[in-house]
Amino acid sequence: MRSRKTAKSSAAGGKSVNWPNLKDQEAVQKFFLAQVQAGEELLAQGEVEAGVEHLSRAVAVCGQPQQLLQVLQQTLPPQVFQMLLQKLPAVGESILQAAGGPKVSEEDVE
Repeated sequence: MRSRKTAKSSAAGGKSVNWPNLKDQEAVQKFFLAQVQAGEELLAQGEVEAGVEHLSRAVAVCGQPQQLLQVLQQTLPPQVFQMLLQKLPAVGESILQAAGGPKVSEEDVE
């Protein structure tokens, strides 16, 4: 049973995300909707960290992230919304790496 939880935790860690091709609007839209749905379901089940992970991926591919964040701020409990905000930089870096963008190390951000 323990190994199952470990696999679930590592899957939520953002390491093995199958990001869509960002130039393919249909793929991005499908990914976005799937991430929002998964995030909402996990939050409803009390799986807060995993739910936040999925919602952060949805924000990362969203065309209007500020508007989405405003909606989420109104609908999520404050502590869950704060977790989401804290996760966004790592998710943003993950999607940049997947798209072949430059890798940003902490040394570069000073």
